[in-house]
Amino acid sequence: MNFVSTVLAILLIVVCVASAIMDFRKPEQLVEQMKKLKVPADRLPLLGAIKIAGAIGLAIGFQKVRLGELAGICLALYFAIAVVTHTRVKDSVKDTLPAFMLCVMSLLYVLTTVAK
Repeated sequence: MNFVSTVLAILLIVVCVASAIMDFRKPEQLVEQMKKLKVPADRLPLLGAIKIAGAIGLAIGFQKVRLGELAGICLALYFAIAVVTHTRVKDSVKDTLPAFMLCVMSLLYVLTTVAK
């Protein structure tokens, strides 16, 4: 792992864990956003668990690079689906941008890890 992939992994781990905590807490603002996206609020714990699993995979990736790469690919797919979900309901760019940026960061992590 090089410096760039390490920084990307740490950023993704922090963001995924923080976002997952919010998914588990189900604050009213997040529940309203999920309604707008047509995602049932009872799916929030599942979405949080996916992010936690991705963060764990990235953390293990510091020792087992291939597992980190797989976690990065899975997170990129997760965030790509999030972008599609935002786009499907014609959500604003401001609300879609975080998912898009996390998808890009996940892809960059995978590319910088594979590139060695």
